Amino acid sequence: MSATGTYSDGTPVIAFRVATASGDVLAERNAGEAFYAASTIKVAPLVAAVRLLESGDLTLDTPLISRDTFTSQVPDAPDYRLVPDDVDHGMAPAGEPMPLREVLERMIIVSSNEATNMVIERVGLDAIASVLADAGAHDSRMSRQYGDQAAADAYGASNVVTAADLTALMGALVAGRLAGPESTRFMVDLLARQEDPLIAADVPDGVAWGSKSGSVEAIRHDVAFVGTPGPDAVVMAVCTRGYPFEDANETIRALGGLAIALTGIAR
Repeated sequence: MSATGTYSDGTPVIAFRVATASGDVLAERNAGEAFYAASTIKVAPLVAAVRLLESGDLTLDTPLISRDTFTSQVPDAPDYRLVPDDVDHGMAPAGEPMPLREVLERMIIVSSNEATNMVIERVGLDAIASVLADAGAHDSRMSRQYGDQAAADAYGASNVVTAADLTALMGALVAGRLAGPESTRFMVDLLARQEDPLIAADVPDGVAWGSKSGSVEAIRHDVAFVGTPGPDAVVMAVCTRGYPFEDANETIRALGGLAIALTGIAR
C-alpha cells in the first residue's frame, strides 16, 4: 500500500547511504534522490548555532523569546502559526524567555518546529547554507522556516535533502569537521537523546549512537551515527517517500539493523 501527501504522489521510493564518518561509502541506493527534508535538516541549524557559541556571539544561557507566531519571509504576507499537529506544548508560553540550551534541546530531542524557527531567526538561513556547504551537502538546502506556506507558494521555497547529503552532514559533525571538540560533544549528546530513533533503535546497550529523524504525511527519514564519535563511526541515512508511517518505520529500522550488523560497529 502506498501513501500520498503534499510531497508524495504515492510512488514508493527508498534511498539510503551507509558510510564512515570520514566519507568512505560502504553501500548506497538512490543516494542522490531529492526528498522533502522534514526534520532531518534540523542538524544544520544546530551546527550554525554552536558556531555562534564558539565565536562568542551567543552562550547557552542567551535568552530567546518563545514564539507561537512567526513572520513570513514574503513581504506583506501575514504572520502565521504552525498547524495544531505541529505545536510543541513543552515550549515556554509565547513572550517568555527560554535559554538557548533549552531551545536547542527541544529542536533536536523532541523535534520542536517552534524551537527550530526561533533558532533559524537567530542564526539566519545563510549561516545554515554555509554549514551544508562545509559538510559537502551540496544538493540539500533549507530555504524557509517551518510552516511558512506563503514562502512555499510564492517562491517554491522548500527544505530538501538527499541520503548522500545527510550522511555527509552527520559524518562531518561526528568527525569534528564542523565545530571544535567541546561543541561537537554538545551536539553529539543532543543527538544521542533524540526521542525518535529508527536506524539506531536496536543498537545494543553501551554502543554510542545519535540520530535525527523526521516525517510528514507520506515522508519518513532518519539519519544516524553508530559507534564512538570520530572518523571511524558509521553514519547512515534512509529517506522514504510514498509509504504509510508504520511501513516506513519498519523499513528504516530493518535497513539500519542490517547495516549495523554487516559493518560490525556494534560488536
